[in-house]
Amino acid sequence: VNLFGYKDRIEKIRMDIYYLKDLLSDIDHKISYYLFKCWPRGSKNKTILRLLEWSGHGLIWFTFAIALVYLYPQNPFFGALLVGLILDIILVAVIKAFVRRRRPHYAPQADQFLVISVDKHSLPSGHASRAFYIAHLFKGGFFLSTLVWLWAISVGASRIFLGRHHVFDVIVGMLLASFTISLQFAFNGLINNSILWILSTSFGFQFSNTNDFSEMNGFQTVFDDDS
Repeated sequence: VNLFGYKDRIEKIRMDIYYLKDLLSDIDHKISYYLFKCWPRGSKNKTILRLLEWSGHGLIWFTFAIALVYLYPQNPFFGALLVGLILDIILVAVIKAFVRRRRPHYAPQADQFLVISVDKHSLPSGHASRAFYIAHLFKGGFFLSTLVWLWAISVGASRIFLGRHHVFDVIVGMLLASFTISLQFAFNGLINNSILWILSTSFGFQFSNTNDFSEMNGFQTVFDDDS
C-alpha cells in the first residue's frame, strides 16, 4: 500500500542518492586519473613513488614499532605508536571490507608487496591513514615535526600519482588518522591503556605507568634530550 505517496518519495530519494554517489565517484575518478597522468613517466620518477610507498608500508612500521617497544619498553611514545598502528589496521580493514571500492583500473596493481584480501580494495588509503597518524602522534620539535608532516603529505600524494588510490581514498585516510588518534586517547586514554595492558600481559613488556599515556603532550621521543 502506497500511503500518501511515501513509497514513491522514498524511492525517489534512494535514486537521487545513487545518482549523487555515481556523480561524485565519476568526478573523483577523473581528477585522480588526471593527477596520475600528470606525474612524469620514467623509472627514476617511479622509483621516488615506490620509495614513498615503502616508507609508509604497514609491515615496515609494525616491525619498527615492535622492535622499539622491545628495546625501549619504558618510552611511552613507542607504546602509543604500536597501539595506534594496531587500531589503524583494524579500522582500515573494517572500512575496506564494508565499502569494497575497487582500486583504479588505469594503473597496474599486481606489483604491490604483501597485499592481503581487504587490501585489494581502495577506500580508505591505509598508507595515508598510517602516515598522517604518525604525523599527528609525533612530537619532536618544530623542525622534525615539519619534516614528518611533509613526509606524510608526500606519502598521501604518492598514492594518487602511483595510481594505487583515488583522491577521495586518500582524503578519507587522512580523516581516519585524526579519528584514530582521537579514539586512542579518548576517555583519558582508556583504549590506549587497555591495549597496552593486553600487550604487557601477553608479551611481558614492562610499559611505563599508564598515567604517562593519558596526555599526548607528555610523550617523549628518542629525539628528546631527557629520553
